[in-house]
Amino acid sequence: MDTRRDFVRKMIGGGVILTHLHANDYPVQPAAGKQNIHGHSLPYTTDNPYADVQWDKVKYIPSATHVHVENQDKLDKIYHRFGLRHIPISNYYPSAPTYPIQSIRYNQYAVQQDFGLVYNADNSKKGNAKWAEGQFREGPFHWNDIIMKGPHAWASELPADLQAKLPFQLGDFIFKNVPSDVIVSPNAEHHSFTNAPLHACAPGSTYSSGNFDDYDLFKTQDHGYAIGTGLPWETAFRMMIDHLLFPDAGGITVNHPIWSGLSFDQVVKMLDFDARVLGIEVYNDTCATNYGDPGLGWALKLWDDILRTGRRCLGFFVPDHTVGRGKNILLAPSFTEYECLKAYRKGAFFGALSGSGLQFTRISLEDNELSVAVNDRASIRIVTDKGEAQKTSGKEAQYKIPIGTGGTPAISYVRVEAIDEGSEQIFSQPIRFIK
Repeated sequence: MDTRRDFVRKMIGGGVILTHLHANDYPVQPAAGKQNIHGHSLPYTTDNPYADVQWDKVKYIPSATHVHVENQDKLDKIYHRFGLRHIPISNYYPSAPTYPIQSIRYNQYAVQQDFGLVYNADNSKKGNAKWAEGQFREGPFHWNDIIMKGPHAWASELPADLQAKLPFQLGDFIFKNVPSDVIVSPNAEHHSFTNAPLHACAPGSTYSSGNFDDYDLFKTQDHGYAIGTGLPWETAFRMMIDHLLFPDAGGITVNHPIWSGLSFDQVVKMLDFDARVLGIEVYNDTCATNYGDPGLGWALKLWDDILRTGRRCLGFFVPDHTVGRGKNILLAPSFTEYECLKAYRKGAFFGALSGSGLQFTRISLEDNELSVAVNDRASIRIVTDKGEAQKTSGKEAQYKIPIGTGGTPAISYVRVEAIDEGSEQIFSQPIRFIK
């Protein structure tokens, strides 16, 4: 099974695609046909996620699209030590949003889950393939009745120590001290797809999948109940999109693509599925620091390979299970749930490894010149589809976009990296040039 549940034991049991894009799904600036200063129509458009950022007024909001927070102690660490203020908690087993956070209780989804899951009593197949021919059943699922009293009850098959834990009892509230300056958005990490070794988050979506029985201790899988989505990723993506809180905010992220073993073709197919499939995790701290191979957590080469095709692909930087490194610094006009999720949809954020203070204070594009500023001295690196285009030391950098034949840019995208003397690294989102 393509999950990482053996890495961290969880403390709790859990909890129609649009074929035409809305105009506000993401901005493309300037609009087609816009004229330059000489009155001539430009033969290209520019997708600049920072076009609307008012840098002198914007709020910098530390966030993460993939962060597991199973209990109050972890929330305290994520808030005080790690410094997140927008927290789309991405728990699993089940993959149900911790939303509203104050309502979540111990054993909540072990007693009853209201959302559906895939069922297939035929266990002749192994792994995710066993669910490929399964049937989706709507909730609710009353697990005490299913395990103990149903027509196919199996409680008597369980070891005595597990039988003693039945029936499941609804426990106390998990999060009793939620700081007032924190926004927790719906999100979850979805897994066990039938046609790809994929994990995906959906910040801003209330879609839920799977069940509470993470180690199959209570034999729910053995008796035909899927542990995760049990669905093709296309079907699950539609459901994630259908459950977005806001039609023009939030979206889907492809998690740790290198660790998961996703191919280039698989990832670009997911990006092409819908504009609300936002991008990939370029850095995942759990995969980079806890599996003996830092390369498992980095997807920088994959990111550039995708961007060279001309596709829109945002880059996310996340801690996953750790309280270590990986943040997305949102650039929002106000600290509201909508504006935070809208920043993710637009790409109005930058990635940071530690979030220790180095920040972009300007990323602007005017008259084919990219202007970049940071708040402290750093090495500023300009990257395009041709590779490293420029490296500058200081607090500012300018880069003239090369123009090719026909008046179109000779590059398909440009992005910016900066690293300071304390080894903090920050990464802009790409600005794309579309013929």
